[in-house]
Amino acid sequence: MPRGRRYRFFLSACLQCGSCTAACPNQVDTALVIQAGRARLAAARESSWIGRFITKKILPSERRLRRLLGLARASRALWAKKIPTQSGLHLRLRRGLDGQGRRIPEIANTFFLHQKQPSPEPGAQRRVSLFVGCVANYLKPQVAQAAATVLTQAHCAVDIPLGQGCCGLPAYGLGENEAAIELAVRNLDALMPLGQAPPDVITSPCASCAYMLKKRMPGLLSAWPELHQRAQQLAERVQPFSRLFTQLRADSAVSKKNSSENTPLLTFHDPCHLAKGLGERNAPRQLLGQLAGARYVEMDQADRCCGQGGSFCLSHQDLSEKIVSNKLSLAQKSGAEVLVTECSGCLLQLSSALWSEDSALEVISTAEAALRYQSAKKGSM
Repeated sequence: MPRGRRYRFFLSACLQCGSCTAACPNQVDTALVIQAGRARLAAARESSWIGRFITKKILPSERRLRRLLGLARASRALWAKKIPTQSGLHLRLRRGLDGQGRRIPEIANTFFLHQKQPSPEPGAQRRVSLFVGCVANYLKPQVAQAAATVLTQAHCAVDIPLGQGCCGLPAYGLGENEAAIELAVRNLDALMPLGQAPPDVITSPCASCAYMLKKRMPGLLSAWPELHQRAQQLAERVQPFSRLFTQLRADSAVSKKNSSENTPLLTFHDPCHLAKGLGERNAPRQLLGQLAGARYVEMDQADRCCGQGGSFCLSHQDLSEKIVSNKLSLAQKSGAEVLVTECSGCLLQLSSALWSEDSALEVISTAEAALRYQSAKKGSM
């Protein structure tokens, strides 16, 4: 095996989950070390050409990404229908060695950033900028809509900057730093525009997006002092959705009503970027535990990685499937009917795995849970 391919194989086998750093007495940022190795491969053009094309040509251009997804949506019946076993495409689109089908997420008919947004309710107490993320924008707009709705009901003036794009984590994770920097500058200008008062808080229904904005953006822009300073100011304002929501409920002195034994049972999967990357474990549990329309139960090894890991689930499909299968077994043993998580990648990974196993367990985001199971009385927060 050529040296470049060998290095690429081993570097791509890292999930970037942060478990090594969490276990390290010296808190060595192993994810950053791996990313540096991937960046060297990318600079030498020894990384995946597909990854280079997507991160350099597609993700930085909202127009290209929107058109590509629109074309994919319009032609889905041609390329996503059931493929005959004898077809050569079956081998290319299969999932795993057994050729099991892979669930391809539906592309939204109207992308979230093109939808009409809710008007702030009277008495707004905080100015919150909502960073949507690619999955919530193009595939699951109901996630971003839920976040915007519950924050508005909590008396926040929710701003959704139209100039925002991909958070840059896919490009960054592949070592494509130039594309990640381009996206960082774009999001910095959208979320912290020059000459305007900054928002009180910046949040996202996806913890991985929040992690990228808070933990990695300043480092990406360190070579440009003015951009670096603004990125640091942005990072100071970033809070994951569950942390912000629980603070808002605490400020409003909300008490949980007694849930009936007939209400749905929820459990939570800790995204690696939330629990290990941002150090937030309590807020999502507090959020779910206070919902009037549901009950919360803890699952074993809730912070065990689901195996998505960005490009890991594509470059190491078989291993990724084994990891997510173990994760689902733990969730099902909890007895919960609904599995909640706060990461777009985890949401897609778990949903796909549940579909392939024909499981009755439902997967939703933290924001969707907050909207669906809140007190029946609107605005009770």
